[in-house]
Amino acid sequence: MRRVGGAALACTLALGLWACSRGAGPLPSGATLGGLQDIEQPESYKGATLYTYMDGGAEFYLKQGFSTLYVRRYGRGNERFIAELYEMKDASGASHIYQSSRRFNAEKELASGCLASVTPAEILAARGRYYLVGRNEDPLASQSDALIELSRNVLNRLQGPCAFAAKK
Repeated sequence: MRRVGGAALACTLALGLWACSRGAGPLPSGATLGGLQDIEQPESYKGATLYTYMDGGAEFYLKQGFSTLYVRRYGRGNERFIAELYEMKDASGASHIYQSSRRFNAEKELASGCLASVTPAEILAARGRYYLVGRNEDPLASQSDALIELSRNVLNRLQGPCAFAAKK
């Protein structure tokens, strides 16, 4: 009985290490963002390992051509933020996820002519084959300039056209 438990533990640990690797991908370090600190090591998830990161909803991303999720946690003072950058196989997948997730009447120009869905606790945007979620870890937080700047900075570093461009 003890051998089975040990083998199960070893398999669980191996699967966890395989599912979540350390890698920031295109997400910059807090030091390069001015005034933000890295709270934890960056993480990345590929393919079906997305299920190990999110509790429900992974199937939707996989159907849209999900490739890799990059996750990085930042902090400034007492504020804590999470940046999730979903890399899709093509821009249409990123655009579709944004269309399905955005908050109507909450869109405004965030960066480089790109529209984003901006609420006090969450910012959503899509550019090229990337879908970005910038989130305040406190869901009851008021609008944070640091979250806006973080999301703007990440969005400006991404290649490709904005999924939704601001009207001129």
